Formats: sequence, structure tokens, C-alpha cells
Amino acid sequence: MISRTPQHRGLMRTAGRLAASGTLAAASLVLPAASAHAAAGDLTCTASAELNFDPPLSGPNASAEVDASAEFSNCTSANGHYTMASATVSATGSATADSGTPCSLLFTATGTGTIAWNTGERSGYTWTVNTDPERGTITVSAEITRGPLRGDTVTAVPVAAHPNTDCAASGLSRLTLAAAEVVFA
Repeated sequence: MISRTPQHRGLMRTAGRLAASGTLAAASLVLPAASAHAAAGDLTCTASAELNFDPPLSGPNASAEVDASAEFSNCTSANGHYTMASATVSATGSATADSGTPCSLLFTATGTGTIAWNTGERSGYTWTVNTDPERGTITVSAEITRGPLRGDTVTAVPVAAHPNTDCAASGLSRLTLAAAEVVFA
């Protein structure tokens, strides 16, 4: 006989979310790069990024301020309209954890930021990260609101995501994204 107590339903929900986050992690390792969908994109770059959460996300509906930074390199313009080759990126925002486990990678975050291009130009943007399929489409994306590439939608496909090493005990305080492909279209 299967138990249908509130505790059992909570365990099943947690198991489902863990399976979804495992699927997200596995998919990010095998999905084709985003540029396959944006062949005539304005710009494609390789990126590494770090998101810092204060306080650490450590429980259901826990919230935190986010301070993020990234480096863009090897930028190329498929349509030839842009000459930017690299950039330093900064962002701030807020995040909410979507799971009761201390080190859940299921969260939503939004904010604003600035891209400082190697040409001396700057682009402003709004950004969204959603890793919880129960809260909508899984995405790492942005909209350029000012400067070069204004009006472009930005998508990022991270190859690997690494939480802080003490995440299980202390909560999610840092998430590093490595070898991401960023597409401006």
C-alpha cells in the first residue's frame, strides 16, 4: 500500500525536483550550442560566469541578493555587423530558492547589468535565470536594453554548473558556470 500522507507527498515532490535538476544538469552537457538556432545571430561569445548569493539560498522560498560577473571571449559576428571580441560583464539582482533542500540548484533570479565591451562601448541589460521547470521555461537569458545590440535577446547554454563546495551544509552561496556559449540575436 502506498502512503499518501503530506510527508510522503513532500518527499515525492522533492524527488521529482531532484530528478528535474539532474535532467537539467545532464541536458546542459549534451544539448547542442544555442547558435544552432540563431545562425544569423548578431554575436556569439564563449563565457564563464559566477553568481554569488547573499545570504546563501538554503530552504524553500529563501531569498537572496545576487552579485554576478562574467567574462566574454572569442566573440564573432555571423552577420558581420559587430566587431566586439570580448567583454567584462557585471550584474545585480535577487533570487528565490524553489526547493527545501539546502543545496538545491532549483531557483529563479532576475536583475540588471552592464556589458563593458573591448571597444569601450557599454550595453545595459535585464536578465533572468530559471532552473525550476515548475516555474516555467528553464532559461538563462537577457534582453539588451541600451547600447550596442539594443533589442537583442541573449541566450546562454552553460556546459557545466558548479555550486560552492560546502553547499550541502551551508546553502547555495556561489554558482560557477563554465564554458557557456552566449548568443545575441
